[in-house]
Amino acid sequence: MTAPQVQPAPSPPSDRGRVGRRGGTSMATQPPLPPVAPSSAPPASTPTAAVAATPVEPPRGFLGTLAGIYAAPSETFRHLAARPAFVAPLLAAIALNVAFTFVWMRKADPVELARTQMEESGVFERVPPERHADLVQRQARLFPIFAWLGPLVFAPIGFVAMAGLFLFIYRFFYASETTFAQSLAVVGWSLFAVGLVTTPLTLLVLALKGEWSVDPRTVIQASPAALFDKGAVPKPVHALLDSIDLFSAWILFLLTAGYAATSKRSLGVAAVGVLVVWGIYVVLKVALAAVF
Repeated sequence: MTAPQVQPAPSPPSDRGRVGRRGGTSMATQPPLPPVAPSSAPPASTPTAAVAATPVEPPRGFLGTLAGIYAAPSETFRHLAARPAFVAPLLAAIALNVAFTFVWMRKADPVELARTQMEESGVFERVPPERHADLVQRQARLFPIFAWLGPLVFAPIGFVAMAGLFLFIYRFFYASETTFAQSLAVVGWSLFAVGLVTTPLTLLVLALKGEWSVDPRTVIQASPAALFDKGAVPKPVHALLDSIDLFSAWILFLLTAGYAATSKRSLGVAAVGVLVVWGIYVVLKVALAAVF
């Protein structure tokens, strides 16, 4: 009879096994991680860097803006809409009118000019002949005062009033964000650009004809009214034909380009506001010619 075999007791786990089971780090149980190579891809551009890299058009000077009004009016007025500059053109337009008035008054005869204007307006037809000389002398004495009030007072008021009228039209009817500074810039640059051409031409025509005692507004004949004698057609018809002239069309185009830029509309849409104002002006001009 054999004796029962005794099973040996299991040996306790070693410290290495316990460490491995507890999650300890060991060279034998967990190999080291490979080193991470630096990325060679360029860093992504941020929105700030993209904005900073956008080229910004430098501001144009006075002569650069004036040249742009002649060569590329739509583009120039878009630049002015972003940076409206109206002081320089308004002062330049006033200075141009003052210079013309100075030259014209040195050449014109106030008495002859007053007599011519009264004859053309029909004043002599409504007063007795014995009062003609007195009316002419009185008008001649007032001539220097009104001649200087024109460029120094009436012209600046007219610029501001025109800018305010168009501002109302394009903000109220077009619901645009046009500002008063933008409106002044459009009016100032448009009138000055055209006046810089018409004023020397007027002085040239007056000098060549040798007749300075006339209304300067009637010197340059660039309308269908030049084809008819003033006394050969009714006054309202002559006033209507005189309103359709080349330089008025140029001013209307510049105003349209300017307010198309400020209101962010097309030329065709912006032209409606300008043409409506011009049409009202022509109707009033024809009505006054019919009355007086």
